[in-house]
Amino acid sequence: MRRCGTPRSFRGLLSGTRDDGLLRIEFTSGAITLHQCPMWTIDELLLQPALLGPGLYILVGMGERASSRPRALIGEGGLLQERLTAHSTDPRLDFVWDVVAVTGPRVMCETIRLIMQRRLIDEIRHHGCVDIANRHDAERHSGSEFDRVAADEIMCDLRPLLCLAIPGLVSTVEPVVVPIGARTPSPPRGVDQAAPTWTKHELRYRGANAIASIGGGSTILHPGSTIIGAVQPSPRWLIVQRSRLAVDGLLEDVGDGRLVRVKSFITFKSVGDATSFVTGGASLSARLAWMLLDDT
Repeated sequence: MRRCGTPRSFRGLLSGTRDDGLLRIEFTSGAITLHQCPMWTIDELLLQPALLGPGLYILVGMGERASSRPRALIGEGGLLQERLTAHSTDPRLDFVWDVVAVTGPRVMCETIRLIMQRRLIDEIRHHGCVDIANRHDAERHSGSEFDRVAADEIMCDLRPLLCLAIPGLVSTVEPVVVPIGARTPSPPRGVDQAAPTWTKHELRYRGANAIASIGGGSTILHPGSTIIGAVQPSPRWLIVQRSRLAVDGLLEDVGDGRLVRVKSFITFKSVGDATSFVTGGASLSARLAWMLLDDT
């Protein structure tokens, strides 16, 4: 694997000045390109042909208080132009002053984008100079071995490019932590699923917010939890269980219909089954995001 510290040549183009222009930099042998501009000139960025494809984006801006650290919102999308256009008119993002977009249509498949979004959030938070402004925790996606290796290679390119565009956002070297993509799907960290002591956990997944008690070999989903409304074609048991609960009146739509609220306790044989139920069968790797709640 290529070492991130190996000297490499790169090229860049700055249209205008750093205060009102568009910066584009990339390694000559790399697969990604970084685009950076101030928020007030985002229209020029949105005209770039590369933003018609997939990629990552980072929105950096003021802290919640004058004395607090800057904030960063990290996201991904299959069509960056559409996603950033929506963000540019969102009044909740009026704190943003810098926009960074990372494109690479040959390598930015959905799985790699999810892995890299999670790693960027972890690295920026770990570096400690910028607070994370994401309202929902990104999915902890494990992916295949190929996807994890590809994400490692892309991060080796992206880290120094980010240091050039926005110094201090990430560390100049790879943090000494275990990459989230290297972890295999398993019950929540620190939890013995077969233990007699019950513990309460929370899962946030694409707007859904579920609370469950885990212990004694079972997982119990609490009433009031919200789950993804759409259900994948498999597993079959999930479709049957969702239909039965809906007929019994134990599931109700929440506003826009994208989410469903649970109205009763529901017991599952494993954490994986509970995760599949909450995410509509979309992800088993999300069970790594069941976070232990402190009841004290």
